[in-house]
Amino acid sequence: MAQPIENWVPTYVNESHIELGIEHCFDGKIPPAGGTLWVEVLHTFPDTTSPVKLVRFNNQGITEIAVLKLYDRTHPGRLRKFAAPSLLAEREYRSWKTYDPQDAMNYVSYDHENVDFPYPLSERFEAGVWFEFYRRHKTESRAYAQLQSIQGTKIPRLYANVRIPLSFIDRGWKATPEEEEFLCVPGILLQYYRCRKLSELRLPGMVHVESGELRVLWAGLAQRTVDAIHEINRFGIVLRSYNNNAIFRIENDNDEPCIIDFAEALFKEDLIEAWIKGLRERRGLLAATEYPPWQREVGYWEMVKVYRNPQSIAEAFFIQFSKCALPDYPTIIEGITVQALGGASQNIQT
Repeated sequence: MAQPIENWVPTYVNESHIELGIEHCFDGKIPPAGGTLWVEVLHTFPDTTSPVKLVRFNNQGITEIAVLKLYDRTHPGRLRKFAAPSLLAEREYRSWKTYDPQDAMNYVSYDHENVDFPYPLSERFEAGVWFEFYRRHKTESRAYAQLQSIQGTKIPRLYANVRIPLSFIDRGWKATPEEEEFLCVPGILLQYYRCRKLSELRLPGMVHVESGELRVLWAGLAQRTVDAIHEINRFGIVLRSYNNNAIFRIENDNDEPCIIDFAEALFKEDLIEAWIKGLRERRGLLAATEYPPWQREVGYWEMVKVYRNPQSIAEAFFIQFSKCALPDYPTIIEGITVQALGGASQNIQT
């Protein structure tokens, strides 16, 4: 297996055509799981955390343009260039992954007593990077599955879970199944929209202060974006922070919001557990304390309120809260409580 090489870059980065292995297929345009699909690279988007490419493919006479988002553990970040896979990093990564740390980048140590040699700091850093990319891929795939009913409207459609096989990345290497699992480049293939970023839209600034129509259009777009984020929250998914998660697809000469990038999303179950943990710590409650479903639901919305997804979108639009209807979390929480306690009261009476 390759050892770290200075100025090393994966083969696929400069290829005009990439072979993808299909892991899970969710659309008839894509070959079934276990098959392969060749895509032509049309463009590589700059300044992305993960490699993101605009690609074109043809399957059974159907030509389609799509977005290929990859989770390449060797991808350069702010602290380094491309890093070739190494035996040390792979071994550290496997041991690390077994321990399932909550935050890979904050990981500092584990039991090295039974290993043959100590791991250099650089290898541990690479293991952390690898773990983060592994987790982001799993998180984004899970989020799209959970949001299946709004794919193609509020979010892009997920066509397939894919991977660039190690046999394509390193043409001279015959990988074992275990090496293929750890050293392939996983990814997702998404529906492509002709779209714009928020920064590319025409802002109704002071120059357009007299344009009431433009302000109405702008406020309407902001409201639809806020509503889309709130709907995603209702499906049990929260964005960790707003970071250009909204793009605007051009539809009939109008802009419609589309929410993207769920690689660092948070899920309802995890947020509820975090809320319960915080509640126990603040109130000194025992771990065995039971929380009925309605209380857990309240806990979820308390956490949603903390992350302020719709508010962040409204602020990005420079819309005053008075002009953009935001979710009323106290009313949502009160409704859950009243319904639960009211139902309990009726059961007692009957």
